[in-house]
Amino acid sequence: MKQNSPQLRMRRIVCVILLLLTSSSLGSDPLDKPAASLDLKAMFKDGIPPSPFMNVVYSYANTMLAHGRDTYGPQKSGLFLSALNRNTLSLLETRPQAPTGIRQGDRPGPMDGPLVGANPQLDQNLLRLLYFLKEMSGDESYQQAADNELKWFLQNTQLSATGLLPWGEHLCWNVVTDQVASGRKEPVHEFARPWMLWDRCFELAPQQSREFALGLWNSQIADHKTGAFDRHATIYESRPQAGMDFARHAGFYIRTWAHAYLHTREKIFLEAIDVMLSRFERKRHHKTGLIEISSGSSKASPVLSLSLAIDCDGAARKVPEPLRTRLAVFAGREDEVFCQLPHDLTNRKGFATAIDLATGEPDGSSSTLWNAEYGAFTTAAVAMMCVSRYENTGKSAYRDLIIAAADAYIDSLPTDDSDAWPMTFGHVISLELAAFRATACQKYYERAVGLGKIAVEKFFGDSPLPRASTKTSHYESITGPDTLALALAELHLATLAITAVRPPVNTIDR
Repeated sequence: MKQNSPQLRMRRIVCVILLLLTSSSLGSDPLDKPAASLDLKAMFKDGIPPSPFMNVVYSYANTMLAHGRDTYGPQKSGLFLSALNRNTLSLLETRPQAPTGIRQGDRPGPMDGPLVGANPQLDQNLLRLLYFLKEMSGDESYQQAADNELKWFLQNTQLSATGLLPWGEHLCWNVVTDQVASGRKEPVHEFARPWMLWDRCFELAPQQSREFALGLWNSQIADHKTGAFDRHATIYESRPQAGMDFARHAGFYIRTWAHAYLHTREKIFLEAIDVMLSRFERKRHHKTGLIEISSGSSKASPVLSLSLAIDCDGAARKVPEPLRTRLAVFAGREDEVFCQLPHDLTNRKGFATAIDLATGEPDGSSSTLWNAEYGAFTTAAVAMMCVSRYENTGKSAYRDLIIAAADAYIDSLPTDDSDAWPMTFGHVISLELAAFRATACQKYYERAVGLGKIAVEKFFGDSPLPRASTKTSHYESITGPDTLALALAELHLATLAITAVRPPVNTIDR
């Protein structure tokens, strides 16, 4: 395309119009920001390149609205099913083979039974996508479906004994029996990822949202003085045991309590944040600045600590001083530690994932490009955490890591024997677009487009629902098909040169 071609001029005009209609979110907490409600069809004329991606996104969303909600069992809840038959667009009657890297106990259904569960945490990016599509299209049905899910789930599934909810890593709601289900013998509560929809939850079900935040404090914190906690807690009774205190989970709790304080102004939530933050401030090694991976460990996991930093930064914007500054300082210190580590994105194509706590020396383990699995992070997943920190701090060290990670994927694809996840493709697409925004280098945009086309072919094929992995044929949200859909929506806007409107940030898979 020539520098002053009519196509380029038209794209620039569109961007100027959109800039007048929207406001920037730079420096804001990386939560969902509504896009402007625009009649995009009326705005785009000849000369704007077509996008092959948005039809796929709308088809996925529309299919989930029409066929992917709970109409089974005594209660027709309308919850989105976390697994479906892609051919019949209906409930799975069997338990299909799990994608590589997925544990049977984490799948959405009862242990050894069919995948008949609804798990809003696993479907969170779908819900965020629906809110975005409402703003883009003006169609209220998208937001209504997401609102219905959140409200029904909060008001009908909460356990009175603990205030906890049947969601996350090991729990779901069985839509056939209308009961809590778990893939484990003992139903325990554990976050699968941060929950970014608390503002909406407090609007739709304030009492239940508050009770859940209290439940995290009372049911998963073993010692209210030291903040010792177990990321696992039985959902039916309050008896946590200290020891499994991973940094990423501390961040999920802190973010939840910050939202609870913002909506209730109850000081108990500030106390909870203070106690948890104090615990991790004490955990930071005096020499290296690293944080032990769990109580008593000689190793540090910089990726888990980076996740905590993201949530501390987000929480700081919702609480008063002096807690606000403490959270921001903690996140800033983590930025320094993480960016100084010897990440080898040129040769090993990965981030350092395990470090000696006392010496700061890596043990040689690093993230992988395409092999996603429980308990590990791909290079793209970690890079998207760097995107979150870069877009909220502007630190050039994060920009350099983003570009290096994007370069690692420029000529890389999963091998034929790999069982790649849609989530990973979504992360890589969003990573390449982030590198394009940071550098204006065309190769990153072109790589994102190429990967988008490959992903549509590999995961959607002849069905509006994406497959759970390249080696499976059913839909299962645990592997992030909704993350891929968010990336395709982002790619669509990039193809149309729209920079003022962005879908929800694709950084919650941590």
